[in-house]
Amino acid sequence: MVRKIAFSLTALLCAAAAARRLVPGAQGGGVIVLPSGWRIAPAGKQIPVGTLPLNILRLSDGHLLVTVDGHAANGLWTVDPLAARVVDSLTFRSAWLGLARRGGAGGGADTVWASGGSTNRVYRVVYGHGSRSVDSVALAPFSGKVFPGGLAVVPGRDLVAVVGNLSDSVYLLDARSLEVLARAAVGHRPYTVVADSASLYVSNWGDSSIERFRLAGTGLGPGRRIEVGPHPSALALRGRQLFAALAGANTVARLDLDSERVTDRLSVALTRGAPLGSDPNALALTPDGRRLFVALAGNNAVAVVDVTTPAPTVRGLIPVGWYPTGVAVSPRGDTLYVTNGKGLGSAPNPAGPYIADLIRGSVSVIPVPDSLGLAASTARVLALSPFSNPGLRGAPPELPPIRHVVYVIRENRTYDQVLGDVARGNGDRSLAIFNDSVTPNVHALTAQWVLFDNLYVDGEVSADGHEWTDRAFAGDYNEKTWPAVYSDRRDWDLDDGEDLVNPRGAYLWDAARRAGRWVVNFGEAVHLDSAGRHLPNMPGLEGITVPEYPGFELAIRDTARARIFGDSVAAWDQRDTFPALVILYLPRDHTEGRGANHPTPRAMVADNDLALGQVVDRLSRSRAWPSLALFAIEDDAQDGPDHVDAHRSVLVLASPYARRGVVDSTFYSTSSVLRTIGLFLGLPPLSQYDAGATPLSHAFAARADLTPFRAVAPRWPLDELNGKHSSSRLTDGDFVGPDLADETILNQEIWESVRPREPLPAPHRTYLPGRPADGDGDDR
Repeated sequence: MVRKIAFSLTALLCAAAAARRLVPGAQGGGVIVLPSGWRIAPAGKQIPVGTLPLNILRLSDGHLLVTVDGHAANGLWTVDPLAARVVDSLTFRSAWLGLARRGGAGGGADTVWASGGSTNRVYRVVYGHGSRSVDSVALAPFSGKVFPGGLAVVPGRDLVAVVGNLSDSVYLLDARSLEVLARAAVGHRPYTVVADSASLYVSNWGDSSIERFRLAGTGLGPGRRIEVGPHPSALALRGRQLFAALAGANTVARLDLDSERVTDRLSVALTRGAPLGSDPNALALTPDGRRLFVALAGNNAVAVVDVTTPAPTVRGLIPVGWYPTGVAVSPRGDTLYVTNGKGLGSAPNPAGPYIADLIRGSVSVIPVPDSLGLAASTARVLALSPFSNPGLRGAPPELPPIRHVVYVIRENRTYDQVLGDVARGNGDRSLAIFNDSVTPNVHALTAQWVLFDNLYVDGEVSADGHEWTDRAFAGDYNEKTWPAVYSDRRDWDLDDGEDLVNPRGAYLWDAARRAGRWVVNFGEAVHLDSAGRHLPNMPGLEGITVPEYPGFELAIRDTARARIFGDSVAAWDQRDTFPALVILYLPRDHTEGRGANHPTPRAMVADNDLALGQVVDRLSRSRAWPSLALFAIEDDAQDGPDHVDAHRSVLVLASPYARRGVVDSTFYSTSSVLRTIGLFLGLPPLSQYDAGATPLSHAFAARADLTPFRAVAPRWPLDELNGKHSSSRLTDGDFVGPDLADETILNQEIWESVRPREPLPAPHRTYLPGRPADGDGDDR
């Protein structure tokens, strides 16, 4: 029965793809295609909420309460699950993850505690009889770094525990007075806390441990650390058992609290031995404690686990929305409530709404299926994923004998911005502000070889975009913190090389080095030290990074970078050798807005375009050219509009084996490029995403054409400056690293610099207006 259901759904999906060009969005039959090429078909009712909902609970009156923690308004949203709509919102300056409730018995009021993120506050909200009241306590001054995360009410006691994600601490509060009674140091980057009447249990997200603290009156005894596995996040208590979702693996660990050891490790991957990417990150037990629901953020599903058996067993999967982050269960155990961090997919943004606000979360309200229904929903989940359903990615590819790959990483452009003017592709000429007058080389490269007009980047911004570009995955820490970073609610720490942030051994260069391949890195993931050297941020780049090559320094022209690279090619040619993998960062198409006497956006993009042309020109005259392929991709597409999807971007391919003068409208993603590189170099997949991606096999021919490429002279002046009276709301400090500037402002300034008499269309905002929390105006 399951196989028949899976086959019929696969056939439906393939037929829909064949009938018309596959693009992100609704496909019929409840199926939505994501920019990654994965599909969702969420069960139950779907209720849109704000950006990045991370947690959910049920109030005693049956309403649902959701903490919304993304780039747009933060706070608590109240959802009526029967009417399937948001009925109220309470706005905080910042919120993040923590949500717990007490009360409601006998028709009384519910008291809810919620974490205030960058405000360092814990909020207490009393809901009852159609009204609410709010107060809060600060765990540290606003300038301190606490960032309250998960919290828990201690059963049977007037105590609330909360972790400080940035202070590496757990705090114990008096539930009545909100007084801070105790504080204890914990492991690195604690995520959440759960409690029984005698102890607190803290998950240390930044290492591999759970920490147990005995409650001593209104204080805390010494902590005891239990090693569980990589990056424990969500926790769930069942008597003397504790379950921990391991966000750094495809597993859930079960601990015996009497012996304080792990007794079971349950795989929740889609298939046995699947590579990283399932990303279990939220847990909920049924009231009778017999079933555990596990949110699988990477699989867009919830796993149903039987925990009554000697070893926990996955009984099935339930399809939900994009990137589930929170799970709750009704009092009778018959309804499941799920927060989906990215909701129901992406969308076009021709009117210019910023991508971080465009992607809204959702709540799924799902009747818990019986065994037959669970079998059908499991088949549906497996059929929707291109990793577990090979039919969605086509037959195994036949690729030419490429032995050398140059992987060029650029910054932030959409397809329509650059190639919207190309008539033979699916473009919108009105959005092509960097058309062939500014980017003649990209236009010539895509004319000589392949025009990809259906390529989507997997990341939303540079923070997750570089992770996707470098390892075909952005982990739990990245996805749950970059919206706070980009909305000035959290300091940037997303390339500091810590294992939680940048997992060791997970990147393309790591896989290539493990396979014995020669790798050279020019500028990706580097920082400038006091001696003027460009040093790697991550251990895997040590020893393979060129210290003279600049990273994200926009004052240095990309054509200067191309000359440094060209010198290396000449040296390799002289020795008749060439690396298997070259990573080459050309960041200047990021631009700097309209700062007075700074290069104009078009001048910077034109410089980037010429540099790419010069790189290909030099490579096409190299001894390695007969067995070489160059791929140039943007890390993300956040800084511009596109009429198909906000993730659609520019991919350039140059190779003697590339097909000539064709349009390839196959649905590709960042992960498709990484999988193609892996196949050329004989590397295993980096994650389930590149394992399930469609390789670029349609873009290659069986025979080589060694005709070199000649760089096209710039048509736009590379030294053009914004006028000395040009006005910008951005400063030089906004451009010392990727995406430090307010991207909404930068996007507007880029548009105005090119089309000063055409205002950028106003974004459509559909968020429920929130009421600010009482007392939330004086804690800056």
